Amino acid sequence: MKGISSRTLPGTILGWVLAFEGFFALSISGSAHIDGIGTITASTFNLAAAQLVALGIFISAIWAFKIAFPLMERPALVKLFNILAYLAMAIVALEGLAITLMAGDVSISGLGGVGKRWIALTGAQLFAIGLMSLRLWRLRNSIPANWLADLLGSMAAVLLAAEGLTAMGIAGNATIQGFGGILERTVFYGGAGLLALGLAMFAMWSLLNDPWAGKRLGKLLKARWSLVILTALGAVIMGAAIAASTVAGTVTVEGSSGASKIYVVAGIAQLFGLGLISPILWKLSLDPLDRSGLYHLISSASLAVLAIEGVFAMGLAANTNIEGLGGILEQTFRMAGAQLLVLSGIGILAWLVKDSPLLSEWPKRVVSSAFLISSAIIALEGIAVIVMAVNIRIDGFSGVGERYVLLGGVQMLLLASLALLCWSRTSGTTANFRTAGTAAAAFLVLMMPFALLL
Repeated sequence: MKGISSRTLPGTILGWVLAFEGFFALSISGSAHIDGIGTITASTFNLAAAQLVALGIFISAIWAFKIAFPLMERPALVKLFNILAYLAMAIVALEGLAITLMAGDVSISGLGGVGKRWIALTGAQLFAIGLMSLRLWRLRNSIPANWLADLLGSMAAVLLAAEGLTAMGIAGNATIQGFGGILERTVFYGGAGLLALGLAMFAMWSLLNDPWAGKRLGKLLKARWSLVILTALGAVIMGAAIAASTVAGTVTVEGSSGASKIYVVAGIAQLFGLGLISPILWKLSLDPLDRSGLYHLISSASLAVLAIEGVFAMGLAANTNIEGLGGILEQTFRMAGAQLLVLSGIGILAWLVKDSPLLSEWPKRVVSSAFLISSAIIALEGIAVIVMAVNIRIDGFSGVGERYVLLGGVQMLLLASLALLCWSRTSGTTANFRTAGTAAAAFLVLMMPFALLL
């Protein structure tokens, strides 16, 4: 249908999600006791759930109307729909904000207890849905150059904001095994900082694409400067994640349960990933999603996955016993993750700046060489992991079987080779480097069967 687009379809789905959550709340409704607030009656619970259903159905309905009548010619009716749509979506966001900040353990008659962290998560995702719906409706008539990068980039920003809000909602005195205690206000301020960074990124994605504000801000923030700003915001998040990976351990939060080390490390890695992909997706959003755009997407995404794995390894680092080889110290483990992060980061940075008009011929060759060398080294390390794959045991975690170590090496090799191959197909790469990149990728992949046999 003509009215279906990268704005209308996600907007409709978000409305359905709200309606589903409202129906689920109706199915479990009953009198509830909320720590720090008091008791609410079953009728109040039903009323809150019913209004969530109504908001979800209404938001879905206005998106359906937009799909059916993409070119409405009655200004008065359009203005009315706009006001009602903005009001409904803003209510969802504000309710999510209130639920998160007032989160506490809940006891529902006939169901049982629900922990504070789940209430905070519920509120944060309502906040995210409301915020995302507002952006989609505001930009409903604009067509992005790259719909995939635009959608994923704005989702990454709103997810960062939701995670920061969740941290504020569950804030309490925390204890990190092997590190020590953290005061409640430190957790709260950390969440507030993440919320602010996420909202700043979301504002960049929204305002610079806005039909009114984008024309005015575009005169001040050219594509290059907007990329620099998003890179700086992402760098703050990445830096915080890397710092957190050095003290990662089992966490216990007063009043909100806790999480084992593996989940903490995974959370740190995904936080780093969200900060990393924001500038990548912004650069991708400036160009159409054609064949060249797909090559850029695959190449940058491959390196981003490797960088995230490097941070994950840094967070998981512990004294490790390797079957048949002996033990390695925690610091050595962490250095292995750090060098994977550095090599991937060099490749991503080279990809970000390779098309810059500020680079002359020789600097461009240096940048291309940096990408080629860093990706090739990662692929060679993947081959080394394949050859030496054995059972390993990590202190404080568990054992990792040989097959999983082998798979880790294979994916390192394939991701690095894929990044090389796709990079050599992108525009702006000289013929010599295209040949070198293609040949290196083919050689490294052809080495994999021999490595598997050794």
